[in-house]
Amino acid sequence: MTATIEFNTLPTKTQVRLIELSKLVDGVMPIETKTWKFATSTLQPSTETPTIVLEVAQWAGKENIYLYTICLVTEQCDLSKIRIAFSEAKAMKKNGRAYPRLNSESCCFYVGSSEKMHQRLKEHLGYGTQGTYALQLAHWASSFQIELEFKCARYKAGHAREVYQALEDTLWDEMSPMFGRKGMK
Repeated sequence: MTATIEFNTLPTKTQVRLIELSKLVDGVMPIETKTWKFATSTLQPSTETPTIVLEVAQWAGKENIYLYTICLVTEQCDLSKIRIAFSEAKAMKKNGRAYPRLNSESCCFYVGSSEKMHQRLKEHLGYGTQGTYALQLAHWASSFQIELEFKCARYKAGHAREVYQALEDTLWDEMSPMFGRKGMK
């Protein structure tokens, strides 16, 4: 028996699903947001994990969901040079690392979500598991004299995953990050 697809009813079904999602997202606010800044020049693959990871772990706690951005703070920065350095590292698979997708130039580097925020930040900094797609900043950005801002919002767990995903997708659309991809990973 074959499944029948009614493409003519798809718009109406989609509208119903979006209305339901809109109701689920209504009023979902972060418990708290916090910002940290760090210089990429301090990130070296052979050094210990930066203290920012411990600070985030202490702040984050457990049983929460986090949405975050990593954005450039430094003004007068040549984004094309950053793009080239990243592209070279990705093409070479520098230090055996997994690098995310490269998008258009943007002062926002990355938008994401996580249940273990300190671990995810550790991966972005370049101190986590090699095969996890992350910015891997210690492996290509340490030669730049730039400052980045890591901004994180902590949400109470308990909502449907699609709620957090809708919030993340909206944040992604707003920020247009240079690295990564939109949607479920």
